[in-house]
Amino acid sequence: MCLILSALIYGIAPMLAKLAYRGGVNGITLTFLRAFLMLPVLAVLVTMRGQSFRLTKKEFTKITALGVVGGALSTISLYLAYDYTATGLATTLHFIYPLIIVIASAMIYREKIAGFKLAAVMLVTVGIFLFVDLNNAAEIIGVIMAVMSGIFYSFYVIYMDHSGLDGMDYAKLTFYMMLIMSVGTLIFGTATHTIDMSEMNGMGWIISAVISFIVTVGAIPLFQLGVRYEGASTAGIISALEPVTTIILGALLLNEAMSIAQYLGGALMICGVVLTEKYG
Repeated sequence: MCLILSALIYGIAPMLAKLAYRGGVNGITLTFLRAFLMLPVLAVLVTMRGQSFRLTKKEFTKITALGVVGGALSTISLYLAYDYTATGLATTLHFIYPLIIVIASAMIYREKIAGFKLAAVMLVTVGIFLFVDLNNAAEIIGVIMAVMSGIFYSFYVIYMDHSGLDGMDYAKLTFYMMLIMSVGTLIFGTATHTIDMSEMNGMGWIISAVISFIVTVGAIPLFQLGVRYEGASTAGIISALEPVTTIILGALLLNEAMSIAQYLGGALMICGVVLTEKYG
């Protein structure tokens, strides 16, 4: 149930992000607000759970790497992708991260790649070519940003698994991740002059706050708990609900038209992900 709810929340978030953009928010600002707005709530949760805020030097270093790469860079890339392409396409391309994990694990940790994993890579590769309109320059930018978000998120999953951080209290870990993510995004946004709240209207602020709440207090801790209870393989299979949710809602609520080839491509990509996780 934790993993199902997490996937559904993550699938809803892109729809809300599109609406937030109409309220004067850009991708970098939304990334910052998503992490920053819920820090007081997370601090209360940590206190209520009787957890200490103290971190060792090693824990701080690990969480910083996790928050900057797996949090800030992954989310910034994905939210920027929404500016250039359909939410369903961006989310599906982001969801190649389990396959990236397979390849990275083989190269870094010398894990043997089985035949079914190679078949899954082929499914996803074919799916990408069917799904993407390479004649659209803006679409290409969105595709690149979405794939980058998947690469950064694969680091998050691998590092979480091998750093020992998955054993930390979920509220405490989420609090520090969001703190570091907000600081990292603020530095990036200030340096690139991309954090701008001057054009935000009431709708932009409300939707940004809703996204921050459901993702930071809902999706992230639920996913961490789900992985702890069921393991990474089950988490990967159930998380396939995320792009499916986004694609369906994009078509129903945002009138994002998709061709038959794109539907087929998305289906092949999801099949590749499920194949990898199911038999991994």
